[in-house]
Amino acid sequence: MEDSHSLQKLNRKLCYCGHIPVMKTSWTESNPGRRFWGCRFYGKDDACDFFDWADPTVHDRYKLVINGLLRKKNEGEKEKEKLSKTMRMYRLFFSLVVLYFVVRVVF
Repeated sequence: MEDSHSLQKLNRKLCYCGHIPVMKTSWTESNPGRRFWGCRFYGKDDACDFFDWADPTVHDRYKLVINGLLRKKNEGEKEKEKLSKTMRMYRLFFSLVVLYFVVRVVF
């Protein structure tokens, strides 16, 4: 007896170039987080234009919420990078100050 997972594989469509498509996630503003099936060779010379949504369409409110969360996440990542650069600068400055005092004491 075959399990349902292998039956799903048998029922899955093939893309136009004859391969099993792969599931990907859209992060566009109009379809944030929505999954779709696409050609496994997308972005390469031998890719076909196969495309099929795996998830149903979502309400506009969902799109607004997800896009807002993504913007906040991106802003947080930018702030984190900015703080990391500042910390590196302070560490360098502190190291130079310590080095200066060590050199003054030794010589």
